[in-house]
Amino acid sequence: MLIVFYLSCFLAFVAGHMLNYTAILFSLSSFDSPSLAGLAYGLCFGTPIIFGWIAGAYIDRYSAKKVLLIAQNLFIVGALGMWWAVENKGDYEISVFLFSSFLIGIAWAFVAPARMASIAQYASTEKLPQLTIIFNLLVMLGFGLAPILLTQIQEYFAWQGVLEMCVFMFLLSSVLLFNAPNVHKRISHDRLIKEWTSCFEKLKTIPIVPQLLLAAIVVYLMMGPMQVVLPQVAEGLLKLNSIDTGRYLGLIALSLILGGVIAIKFKEKVPVGPTILWLLIFSGVAIGFIGNINSIVMSCLALIAGTTMAGIIVSFIVAALQYHTPTEIKGRVMSIYTIISQVISAIAGLLAGVIAEGISPSMSLYIIGALIILFTLLIGIKATHLRNFRGFKS
Repeated sequence: MLIVFYLSCFLAFVAGHMLNYTAILFSLSSFDSPSLAGLAYGLCFGTPIIFGWIAGAYIDRYSAKKVLLIAQNLFIVGALGMWWAVENKGDYEISVFLFSSFLIGIAWAFVAPARMASIAQYASTEKLPQLTIIFNLLVMLGFGLAPILLTQIQEYFAWQGVLEMCVFMFLLSSVLLFNAPNVHKRISHDRLIKEWTSCFEKLKTIPIVPQLLLAAIVVYLMMGPMQVVLPQVAEGLLKLNSIDTGRYLGLIALSLILGGVIAIKFKEKVPVGPTILWLLIFSGVAIGFIGNINSIVMSCLALIAGTTMAGIIVSFIVAALQYHTPTEIKGRVMSIYTIISQVISAIAGLLAGVIAEGISPSMSLYIIGALIILFTLLIGIKATHLRNFRGFKS
């Protein structure tokens, strides 16, 4: 059953990221509007800041499996809406396309935390870290494969083929979950605010969980600027052409995956909390270093080092969150993590883009790197439970 769950997750992650890239690339190619592409991307990734709070409460209230199977249909409706916009040029094309992007964003808000919470159905607490790191590896693999698969399908079957493939992958992903376990003890059905208040009260008794979420905020400060600023660094500082720029950016996904593999290997051999803090500092240094060098080889090495460390950090954080979060609030905690992973990345990317346009791409990387180091030092001083977290009991 676990292999079937992982396959379902992988199909959904690849298809979901293909829809995100479709929102951006189709807007650029068909509407010739960077601002519209940014709006579509924001609708795909920004909605969890609102709907994520509802998603977390519903997962704990009704079970992760039920929420997942219902919410995943929004991906399908969103993909069909995009397909309609591609097929029907006219007055409503942009409106339908943006509304479809909005539906995809709502789907992410519910599906991402529901899948993370579902992992607990397949293992004991002791095995959760290992299974969660593998899950996170699939997330990064899907992120890396999505643009490659999209471009290949789009070349031979146009945008309609891309969207039809996404619908098929989501349908298959849902079918694979029909027989998934659904052991769930429903919490009291209360007002949304009260359920979240009780969650925050519970978290006061488990301080390492909020401290892990703070560390997640810092690491996701890195993700947005990588997507927004690195293309400018590749073209302006490194003087790469479009093909080489694509290869340069492809190192991000490969290095994140490498980080996940390393995390699996060393999760029981290193002190997890201190490793997260030290790698955050080193990754901040690596990001700043990228903005200061014009050697392609050195820049690639710094990018690989920084994003590999980010892959390790994220893997350790999600594993530790699964390990320390009680089942009754797991959906809400995973929803907070989802909000952080998507919203903080978007805000950091916007900030880095503004600095890059107003001053320079290099300066934006210096500032983001410095912020990562500064915030990590503050967390290291205050977050004693994270600093003292040595590892997972096997």
